[in-house]
Amino acid sequence: MRSHITNAFVVGLSLAKCHIVLTTYAALRKRKPYILLCYIGVTSTLSLSAKTELPIPDAAYEVLSNYCLDCHDEAEMKGDVNLDPISVDWGQKDNRDLWEKAHYVAKEGFMPPAKKRQPNEKERATLVRWLDGKLLENTPIGGTPPRRLSADEYRSTIRSLFDLPDYELPLGFPKDSEFHGFNNVGEGLVLSPPLMEAYTKVAELVADTVYPPARKEPRSTTRTAGPNDMVLSFSAGKIVDDSLLLVSRGHEIFRSCYWPSRMEVMSSGTYRITVRAAKHKPTWGGPMKLEIRARELSASDRSRADIFRLLKVMDVPSTEPTTITFEAELYEGQTLLFRWMNADMAHDYAKFAKHMEEWFEKDPRWLAAWQHTVFPNGDLSKIRTSVIRGRSGWEFLNKAFNDPNLDMSRATMDDELTVKFLELANSNTGMFNFADILCHYYFTNGPALEFHQVTIEGPLKTVDGPREMLAKKLQKRFTGTRIPGQSDEAFTQDILERFLPQAFRRPVDQETIETYLNIAKRRWVQGGDFDAAMHLLIRNILISPRFIYRLLSPGELDDYDLASRLSYFLTQAPPDKKLLDSAKKGKLSDPQILRREALRLLPQKPTDAMVQSFTSQWLDTNLLPEIMPDPVFKFSEAEITIAEEEVEHFFTEILTKNLPMTDFIDPDFHYTTLAFAKDNYQYPRAEKAAMKSSSMGSESELRKLPLDRGGRYGGLLSQSAVMTATANGVDTQPVLRGVWVLENILGMPPPPPPKNVPALTPDTRGANTPRELLAAHTSEDSCATCHVRIDPVGFVLENFDPVGNWREEWPKTGIPIDPTGTLPDGTSIKDVTELKSWLVDHIDFFSLCLSEKLVTYATGRVPNFAERKEIETIVHQNREKGNGFQDLILALITSETFRTK
Repeated sequence: MRSHITNAFVVGLSLAKCHIVLTTYAALRKRKPYILLCYIGVTSTLSLSAKTELPIPDAAYEVLSNYCLDCHDEAEMKGDVNLDPISVDWGQKDNRDLWEKAHYVAKEGFMPPAKKRQPNEKERATLVRWLDGKLLENTPIGGTPPRRLSADEYRSTIRSLFDLPDYELPLGFPKDSEFHGFNNVGEGLVLSPPLMEAYTKVAELVADTVYPPARKEPRSTTRTAGPNDMVLSFSAGKIVDDSLLLVSRGHEIFRSCYWPSRMEVMSSGTYRITVRAAKHKPTWGGPMKLEIRARELSASDRSRADIFRLLKVMDVPSTEPTTITFEAELYEGQTLLFRWMNADMAHDYAKFAKHMEEWFEKDPRWLAAWQHTVFPNGDLSKIRTSVIRGRSGWEFLNKAFNDPNLDMSRATMDDELTVKFLELANSNTGMFNFADILCHYYFTNGPALEFHQVTIEGPLKTVDGPREMLAKKLQKRFTGTRIPGQSDEAFTQDILERFLPQAFRRPVDQETIETYLNIAKRRWVQGGDFDAAMHLLIRNILISPRFIYRLLSPGELDDYDLASRLSYFLTQAPPDKKLLDSAKKGKLSDPQILRREALRLLPQKPTDAMVQSFTSQWLDTNLLPEIMPDPVFKFSEAEITIAEEEVEHFFTEILTKNLPMTDFIDPDFHYTTLAFAKDNYQYPRAEKAAMKSSSMGSESELRKLPLDRGGRYGGLLSQSAVMTATANGVDTQPVLRGVWVLENILGMPPPPPPKNVPALTPDTRGANTPRELLAAHTSEDSCATCHVRIDPVGFVLENFDPVGNWREEWPKTGIPIDPTGTLPDGTSIKDVTELKSWLVDHIDFFSLCLSEKLVTYATGRVPNFAERKEIETIVHQNREKGNGFQDLILALITSETFRTK
């Protein structure tokens, strides 16, 4: 057993100070003879060769003694911090971490607390200068632990490896833990028992997809469905007597089609299908045409009918029932879909308004009835579209049409009521409602198509369905082409020599290949065929640590590690062939080649994985699906989606156009829809833009709109997604937004609050506004030091409500919002425009913050002191060269920090 475990999973794996514990899958599930990786723990091999324990200089120790040791000596140790030793062993990471925190709070002025005795500028500089030098001298660049693929990376790697572009992880797959704001940081990517079980399940499912279990010969059955067995569409179908009437030829199946509610095909095969239908109250000659399609039951009811495979077009020539019988292939998971393809009416923007216009020209009374139904008072400002739909709308319309006193005075094509109606009929606001009403006219008056019955018999013979056809394609991709006469063993060796380097993202040695080949050979000895052995190999490869983990090779970061780091950073997927070829030739170590490859892989679209993953975690917009804005804000789920898309388009524009970093704060453009701009941003040019909407697309289409710099809107600090993510859907919290800005925009995260700080001070008598409540809460010395930084940037955003709309007063108080404050450097700000102006003037704060976020996301580790120093240099140099965002990312990628393990 020990030999089997070693051979199956540790193949070629040599790790310094690496502890590997493995267990059999049989121990977890009491079956299946293959092995599951349980745990990998790696001890860092970083060490410093020189003597690293050095005394604290007298000048620095004097500052510590005078201002720090009262609280942080060995006796007190407030916050579990002891700064009392007379010397420091800089070779110990724990010591470096401790003094790095001391450096940060001393440099930023967080310590000593506000009302404690403070060091003067010279004393503080003495301490900071000593720490700065020693930390830089003794902190090695690098230190990313071997880290497993995040769930998103794992999914995309399976997609790439097996050519399964739509593959999704099974429901219940464990979510990754967030660490320092991201879910792909090594320290947070633990390997838990539930995750190990999930990896095994995925390995089985993928193997089953490539080599599905053998099918049993299905039993032939005969099933019949009548009108009462059909799923009725939204308005386009109605049962009358013993028939189901169909009247619309719209595209969305839930408005125009019907299908059997309990007639799912369980086995792919050839079936005999019999359909009976007739005309209902025809008003024109020629046959009605009934489309019969094969619909996947898993497809959305909002799918378009034309995406489903057409089986037959049935001519229905008379009011007497017509029956046809034909044979067609139906696949597992499908049913039949019926649509009247030449109906008079369609739920369709391009057709419905024209259809109504032609009708109005022929029948003014029909026009007058519609006018009265939609504009009951003849007033354009009173439009009754939300309450008239379907049957109730038809009753309003029919009553008006038959009213002998119906007002016909405005029943002309040039009347403003007619013009407005046709405008509504061509829009999302009215078309569907009006068409649903018109369906009931056709149910009553015809023409309609009568459906009577469908019978399905079979399968007459089995055929390959989508699952089997996909499996054959995947098998071809996995195995390649067998040389005529080649043995199973030789063919399997060829497969492993080609596939293992793809799966492990680097070359493999002959011992590794032999180990996996032996797994296949043992399966054959046990009586399994070739397919069974391939199934077992896939399962074993997908639970190998060399597949699940990155950075497993010992020593320095080599070109293959660099290829994976670059690819997963920019594409969230494994390296492609071109990148691996560069790694094979040893070219990625050249910063110029690395930059060229990075430029090739940079995201280009808002839908690219890196854009969506990075922005949603950096800006916390991944919280939006969990936030339900109060109905008072009239902020729908659709608008939440638009808000997310705004951020993604905005980020992509700055990246791909290499726009300056200041555009993140105060741009001259914004991506949004015209409707969203008017409703949520009070966009000053909205009306002018609306006049051009016919050439620019609909008001619901996302577009780039121009902005004047220096305004309240524009940039990250006013985008609806950010304002919503930093609220709770009901009200705003200045502290939450203030901390968010410090952490994600300024890169000045405050220390954690003291453990004994209450949520609110008990004595808040006389406090009426959030500012007064917070002032009462933060009067304590322990709070003031941090809140003097947090509160100004929190209150300056209070003019934005929980979804980002502008407001002038605090809710329910009638008291004007006071957004003024003082920044840490003494600058007074009166509103968000002045905060944005200050940030533009001090853009390096933001550039440093964003750079550290990018490096954390890219390398899987939080930059240490030496790495932050390198990033700081890159930011300053980039600003001197134009401050382009794309240039900054490329410089970070070619940095020593990025290229070091």
